[in-house]
Amino acid sequence: MATDQVIQQLLEVFSSVVGEDAVHGPDTARGDMEVWDSLAQVRLVYAVERAFDVELPERLLTSEVSLLDIAAAVVDAQKAKTP
Repeated sequence: MATDQVIQQLLEVFSSVVGEDAVHGPDTARGDMEVWDSLAQVRLVYAVERAFDVELPERLLTSEVSLLDIAAAVVDAQKAKTP
């Protein structure tokens, strides 16, 4: 899946998980929105793994990341799954 497609779907997953649109689009970082707290982070990573059928690195659970960081991790995980 192309990075642009991943970002678009990720924005939809994000909105579904936190109940709000990303304030800065794909550049939105965890510290940019009060609703994106540690619990939302765990829920987001889990939802992204299900939506894209990938396993993401654990560092995404605890790091101050942006949606672009998560999108890059999804693309990397998809490439790793491709034989």
